[in-house]
Amino acid sequence: MTPEAVIRLARANPGTPVRLTIVGQTGRGVVRIKWEGGGVRFYIRPWDLWDDPRAEPEALRVMEPWRILEARLEGEDGGAV
Repeated sequence: MTPEAVIRLARANPGTPVRLTIVGQTGRGVVRIKWEGGGVRFYIRPWDLWDDPRAEPEALRVMEPWRILEARLEGEDGGAV
């Protein structure tokens, strides 16, 4: 799945976290994003908070090095998108 498709999914479901399974520069991991406040917000796990909304071009730059294996809306039946 491309970062653009993930952002479209988040934008279509504002306020609902999207759980991404990715392979990035430090290996495989899980990232959460959501569309809120007019932009993409990334969840920062160590601080247990959502960062400030980022404009779509900036969010795409952050997500560019990721290979997104799976995207799923949180709170759904667990089916991958």
